[in-house]
Amino acid sequence: MHRFLPFALLLSACTPLPPQSGTGTAPIIVSLGDIETDAKGRCFARTEGPTQTNIISELIEVAPEMRDAAGTVINPAVFRTITRPQTVKVGEGTRFETVCPPVYTAAFVSTLQRALLIRRAYDGPITGQYDAATSLAVQSYQRRSGTDSPLLATDIARDLGILAVPRS
Repeated sequence: MHRFLPFALLLSACTPLPPQSGTGTAPIIVSLGDIETDAKGRCFARTEGPTQTNIISELIEVAPEMRDAAGTVINPAVFRTITRPQTVKVGEGTRFETVCPPVYTAAFVSTLQRALLIRRAYDGPITGQYDAATSLAVQSYQRRSGTDSPLLATDIARDLGILAVPRS
């Protein structure tokens, strides 16, 4: 199984990169996370796994003890109990089919932004950049269908009408 290189979200304010000479393809705007591909070239990712928050208590020394010249404790050490939350993962997320990174061209992302804008799920500008606002809009929109991820699920892209439905 092939894995794409780790997360590389290109959010530059620069102009998009020109197509590679001789390839005739549009530049790739985004490469997201640990995405696996199968033998058929489909891409898969996982949602964030479930978490559990524990309360951690620690006893810390606020002031050290003070002793006189004879070594007798004149002021005992002062301690305080500090509590803080600690969140840990307790399982794996759900595996889902996602749009493969090479699909995220400026034209595709612009179409995605327009599709989300029409559905009142995105209120930012149409930039063609898969930026933080776009990924948050994607995550919020598809959370309703059970996929809590900033990675665009294939079935959501098809429902939005921006990805072709394969023939049977």
